Formats: sequence, C-alpha cells, structure tokens
Amino acid sequence: MRVVNKDEFRIEKRKILTQISRGAVYIHPTDTIYGFHCASTRLDAVEKIRRLKMRGRRTGFILLASDLRMVDGMVESWPGESRKLLACIWPASLTAILPASERIPRILSLRGKVAVRVPDLKELRMLIRAVGEPIVSTSVNVTGTRALTRINDIKEAFPGIDAYVSQRGRPSSSPSTVVDFTVFPPCPIRIGSCH
Repeated sequence: MRVVNKDEFRIEKRKILTQISRGAVYIHPTDTIYGFHCASTRLDAVEKIRRLKMRGRRTGFILLASDLRMVDGMVESWPGESRKLLACIWPASLTAILPASERIPRILSLRGKVAVRVPDLKELRMLIRAVGEPIVSTSVNVTGTRALTRINDIKEAFPGIDAYVSQRGRPSSSPSTVVDFTVFPPCPIRIGSCH
C-alpha cells in the first residue's frame, strides 16, 4: 500500500480499520517512534511482526490501550497504588509492566507480565478506540538494530506492509520509558522518552 500522511489517513481510516480487523500489519507513528502495529487478537499478524523483526519468542510486545478502562481488561491485578499513580500519568510515553490477565495470549506476555501504555498521541488513542481492542506496538527495526525514523527508509526496509501512515517531520528517536510495577518499589527497565 502507498504511504499516507495523517490527513489522508483520516479519509482512509475506515478502509484501514477493516484491514486491521482482518489481520493487517501497519506502520503508524506513536508518541515516541514509528511502530509496527496490529490488533492484539490477530495472532497471525503478531507472528508476522515477529518474523519481520527477526525476534525471538522470549521477548513480549508492548500493548497500547485507548484508556485506563481498556488496561483494566489486560491486567490480572493492580499492584499497590499503581493504578492510581498511572491514572495521574497516562496518557504518556511511559510503558508499565503489570501482572497479565489470563486473557492475554502468551505470545503477548512474558512470564505472566504484560507491558502496556496509554499513548500520549491523541490520534493513536482514537484509532485504538475505533479498533475496539488493544493493539500491539513495537519499534520498526530488525531486533538488535536502531529503530527507523524516516517513512521512506521504513518502506524500503520493510516492503509489502499493509499500510504506512507517515508523520510530518521526524518523530522522536527515543522509545518509551519502561517501568516494572510488579515489584516494589517500581523498577525502571528502560529510560527513554517520557512526556
């Protein structure tokens, strides 16, 4: 599919949403960097992303939610005051590791934990809400290499993706900050962008 900018995406949104529900993998800017995305229930699409990234099975994926209520359905329990704290922080480029609900497929979690974020980018939250479920999100790169930040480079490196949505200007080159809330005190796993 050709590259569309965010204005064109608004026009073609219904078509892309239909593709997502049928298992499409698409490129979309997040509040941090460009990401591979797919519906979290389409495990065939998740496997496609894993193959594109040449990623092993011992690494989970980040799930993006439209709001805290959607996160409630992904979490088995909220450790301590984590829900109250994250309600004050989100939406933001902070990814929280939390106890995974049994409803989360094993391919999306790691050792009973799930990484989740309510992104700061309003258009992305609206997209997730329209999809009606969390979406998988992971940086656009082959595992172990730098994330790509230019849409033309992305299309050249990963041809044949179902949809490419571009952003005017370059997005951040820093991924989200990741904090593990399953331990006390919460432990930073990765220091990245957090706004």
